[in-house]
Amino acid sequence: MTVFATITSITIRALLGRRRTLLMALLAAMPIFLGLIVRANDDALDLRILGQTLDGLVIRTVLPLVAIVFGTAALGSELEDGTAVFLLTTPVDRWQIIVAKTLVAGTLTAVLVVPGAVIGGIIMGGTSSEAIAVTFAFALASIVGAYLYTAIFLVLSVFTSRGLIIGLVYALIWEGIVAGLLPGSQVVSVREYLTGIVQTLAPEAGRTSLVGASGFLYAAVAFVLTLALGSVRLARYEVRGAE
Repeated sequence: MTVFATITSITIRALLGRRRTLLMALLAAMPIFLGLIVRANDDALDLRILGQTLDGLVIRTVLPLVAIVFGTAALGSELEDGTAVFLLTTPVDRWQIIVAKTLVAGTLTAVLVVPGAVIGGIIMGGTSSEAIAVTFAFALASIVGAYLYTAIFLVLSVFTSRGLIIGLVYALIWEGIVAGLLPGSQVVSVREYLTGIVQTLAPEAGRTSLVGASGFLYAAVAFVLTLALGSVRLARYEVRGAE
């Protein structure tokens, strides 16, 4: 087994704690629960209302919260309790640690969030081609967001032991309030990237973003830069630990 595969396997086992997984699964199922409530009392939602609902529930709430939990725990927990020293003393490039743990945390986040978004979207919006397009636009945006959010929160946990708290502040305060008020701040908002992706793929959802179709490019650049920053920081962390 390669070092990369070993790190991946260890991270999966560490993140899939029974209580954590159950709580995140319940959170990720919120769109389904809401969809059942909506359809029990009404017909399929209008496309714009569907877009507004999926945006508020999935992109703004469920996705960042699940990503925060998995992202900060993927490496931050090991750094806090000291068990990361065994990993950091092995002859493995630090970028491999960052990439492997980000891929695991991002995949777990996507596996939990995307099915709930798709099923909930279909229940609320129906099976018309337009509603399906809106639902899957949000699903794709959620996949992109799962990896980018977890990368950010994982790297944040390398910089500080308060990664969970700072991550919540970023998701709730910066993305929820500041990024919508300060001109130009949207270019450093993951939510804006994801909204731009939805706007490009399903304009009928009524979601608009200043970055538009560039959301794909911004997300890719932010992902690479975040991983690079985390790799550099983790390398320096090892040097200081040795001293």
